[in-house]
Amino acid sequence: MKAFTKWFMLPSALLCLLAGGCADGSFSSPKKPDLQILTIGTADSGGTMYPAGKALAQAISDSDSHIKINLSASNGSASNVRALMRGEVDLGLVSGDIAFAAVNGRAEFEQEPADNLRAIAAVYPSLSNWLVLSESGIEWVHELKGKDIGIGPADSTTALAAMLALEALGIDEEHASLSNCGLGTGADGVRAGTLTAVHGFAGIPIASFATLAADVPCRLLTYTDEELRSIIREDPFYYRDEIPAGTYEGQEKPVPTFGIKCLLCVNADMDEELVYTLTSILYEKASELKELHGALAAMERKDFLYTELPIDLHPGAERFYRDQGLLELAD
Repeated sequence: MKAFTKWFMLPSALLCLLAGGCADGSFSSPKKPDLQILTIGTADSGGTMYPAGKALAQAISDSDSHIKINLSASNGSASNVRALMRGEVDLGLVSGDIAFAAVNGRAEFEQEPADNLRAIAAVYPSLSNWLVLSESGIEWVHELKGKDIGIGPADSTTALAAMLALEALGIDEEHASLSNCGLGTGADGVRAGTLTAVHGFAGIPIASFATLAADVPCRLLTYTDEELRSIIREDPFYYRDEIPAGTYEGQEKPVPTFGIKCLLCVNADMDEELVYTLTSILYEKASELKELHGALAAMERKDFLYTELPIDLHPGAERFYRDQGLLELAD
């Protein structure tokens, strides 16, 4: 019986060791965090969202071995909002105007508001770019009255921004010839002289605009201060920014303009500590992110991340920014 008891107890001791120690903790070791696999919704590979999302995923995955980010291509902002609300993705890139509409139940979200949509950070801007040939002699957007203008693809954010801006400046289809066209097609039209100006609303530099400006002397048009105030007053998801000098060949000065921030969004139900960690990585890796994709250069301006956002921050993100002394404590 003693022999039986001896050999019966041995496996129990081994099990105790393998399990990380007995009740007294003498053999305990810290448990490693589980690998968290998250998915980020982007857009198709032809625009800025997909490569920007890829850069964000790489930076986060490289910074924390316990987090891996997978990419999910989609139809863009609205699709990402719906996927977040359904729990099909964990993170999503969402244009500020779509985020605003989703949270406030406007436009296509009128019947199904996304009340739980929250932001971690703004990651890149889409800015209003108006390009003309230098020989046109035009310097201001309001000088396009009576001209042939390429405003962007039909029903696109680019075309919408152009129409809203032109309306604020008193220019409509009765005062100018407005054509829907792709950014590349519009740039070709300016080169050929069939269009006076082309509008782009995207991360900068816009590739087709940069190509044109490198080949032919071009100029970016600008808005007056009052025009920008009027545009932003009417549409609060816009904010004021500028196109930095040197963005395009021959551009010697920064050009005041307006834009929309593209947000990295989550569901309000996401774990607060996880969001805190993700926010800290983005904040700390801002300078490296611009090397992964030029559109993310705006993240180096720390206030770009968390100010002038069209929707609320997730509590985990807000806590991080407060801990950094970047947000004033609420009253």
